[in-house]
Amino acid sequence: MTAPVSIRDMRSLLDLDPRSLVVLHLVERTGSMSAAARALGWTHPAISQHVKRLERSAGRTLVERHGRGVRLTSAGTVLAGHAADIAAALTAARDCLADLTRGHAPRLRVAAFPTACATLLVDAITSAESDLQVDVRQAEPPEALAALEDGSVDLAVTFHDEPPLDTGVTILGRDPVLVALPSAHPLASRQTVAVQDLESTTVIAGCPVCQERFLRHCARQSVRPALHSQVTDDYVLMQAMVAAGQGAAILPGLALTAHRRHDITALALDPPLHREIAVWLPAKRAVVPAARQLLSELTRLAPTVLT
Repeated sequence: MTAPVSIRDMRSLLDLDPRSLVVLHLVERTGSMSAAARALGWTHPAISQHVKRLERSAGRTLVERHGRGVRLTSAGTVLAGHAADIAAALTAARDCLADLTRGHAPRLRVAAFPTACATLLVDAITSAESDLQVDVRQAEPPEALAALEDGSVDLAVTFHDEPPLDTGVTILGRDPVLVALPSAHPLASRQTVAVQDLESTTVIAGCPVCQERFLRHCARQSVRPALHSQVTDDYVLMQAMVAAGQGAAILPGLALTAHRRHDITALALDPPLHREIAVWLPAKRAVVPAARQLLSELTRLAPTVLT
């Protein structure tokens, strides 16, 4: 989460003109001052002036000739990287202002993995302010975090094997991984299912990433289960396959919260397996108030579905 900037630092930051920083970022992206000028509809001298002004403020050379264009020096690359964050923040501010001008409700952009979208997220959005507009993008954790980093979303919901320790992350809780069995299966009457017991049945372990994670867990117990040939992350299909007697399915708890057949039984693994559910806010740019509001609702609702 971004720390407040002191008044003293704000005074010194005035030397770095945000417009000039954005111009530098555009020069880096286009590869020349002429191309940057065309993109903005400016003249070449206007672009050059902004770069020179920034070089005077920084006390460093930021741009050097390279072939038929220019390239940034190491100092220029550092500044341009921060300029990308500034451009994203200014874009978000412009969009929020436009919504207010049009009388629209605050808009929040969220990326989350599918089972979180169908459970925690939809409940949190429903219980938040009625005029909050939320654009939801389904994305696996790497894609969700990349979208948060590049400024295309304001909040990300992810899962991890271990709780992340990064700045700007809130751990909501643990989502247990369960074994789904036909209700008439001999193991269905137990409290838990030992990993060793799964050697005697075909296992539907989900997508390739889920399969790999499950197999690592089994390997730690010297167990080698037989996997079903069907590779899928469709949890409705996996439950249908279980009900049809095609095997036992390895499912996250949130998947069963979103949809659960009446003719299957879900039990915890022994030893247990789980995934950590986390919410991320931007670490390098301002956090929009609506993101904090949604985080508060997610935190409040998490104990109802997570451990």
